[in-house]
Amino acid sequence: MNDTKDWIDCDGVSSLIVEEIGDVPLLRVEETLLLDLRRIERMMRCLEMSEEVELFSCSSGRNDVRVKATRLGSDFISNLLQGVSKFDYHFPVHEMNPYIEVFYRCINKLEDSSMLSGWAGLINEDALSFVIQINNVICFARCEMSSKAFKKIKKRFLKASKKRSKSLEEYIDALFVEHSRMLVVRVDLSYRSDFFSKGDGFDDKLKLVKSHWAGMQRDLHKGKPVDSLLGFACKLEYGQLKGFHLHLLLFYNGSNHRQDGVLARMVGEHWRDSITTGAGAYFNCNAVKAKYRSLGIGMINFDQIEYIDVLKRRVASYLTKIDYWVRFSPEKGRAFFRGNMPKKSAVKRGRPRKVRAQRPFETGQRQNSSATHGLL
Repeated sequence: MNDTKDWIDCDGVSSLIVEEIGDVPLLRVEETLLLDLRRIERMMRCLEMSEEVELFSCSSGRNDVRVKATRLGSDFISNLLQGVSKFDYHFPVHEMNPYIEVFYRCINKLEDSSMLSGWAGLINEDALSFVIQINNVICFARCEMSSKAFKKIKKRFLKASKKRSKSLEEYIDALFVEHSRMLVVRVDLSYRSDFFSKGDGFDDKLKLVKSHWAGMQRDLHKGKPVDSLLGFACKLEYGQLKGFHLHLLLFYNGSNHRQDGVLARMVGEHWRDSITTGAGAYFNCNAVKAKYRSLGIGMINFDQIEYIDVLKRRVASYLTKIDYWVRFSPEKGRAFFRGNMPKKSAVKRGRPRKVRAQRPFETGQRQNSSATHGLL
């Protein structure tokens, strides 16, 4: 259990989600739902670990009997009241975290959900009936989470997410071993809202999107629209509001390029105009990087350890760790793509590298050198 908590919380994933959805671009509904899913998952883990036998009981007053709830019990009710229909709507072809799946089943176990909204005001027989019902639901949840089947699914879910995160971090490290300076570009690729017809089947849409991505990937490797590509990582996502979109992370040779915002724009325009023949859209994250609290894109040298750490644990993490809460259904095929590990050079030319100690700058303290940090 601690392993799960440490892995999720130690790298500031909650911060990276908040940072991602802040105003870069404007607040996005589907990403804010990730915070709701994260809260439910955390609440269910607390329920699993709690030593409180009953979260609800009856309290006798002078004239009546009322419902008494622990803090965790009140939290449980608050989440039940929000329901899961919004998740079903916005994430229609996704697989939820095992804890959230149990929460789904808890809602289905409720015999009379109408009592939820006014549970604090229930008295006498209604109060007693509610306490019995809700405690039974909680008992059901605990039994589910203590089962061998649940633990097996949880282990598999966590292992897959950790493996993907570790793979991307090792990939970034390997790139910096081979290249002393890289220009890191982040672009979000999507489609015009009117591109897909409502009558088109989901699988047909997905097939077209993957065809577009295959074409984009081929062009990137050919040096279109920008040469000197060293590596990439891409995450395919789908949401009811945003439709299909790809989070693309690109690594270019920093000795050949400097203006990261320009490169990101060129990549986005290539997707929009050439790959999708005008049907695409894009968002240039590098053009607004001054809004990020910690910088992990732009020009980064191999010895800028703190910048690389932000790149791995914030920028790259958004492409991998979000899957811990909700992920594209494996039945729909691959949703994460990464370049091949670079081949190790037999001979290193030039002077031996010297790592210099640096402190990462925060927003408002950024250096003005375009040569160092790829500013436009």
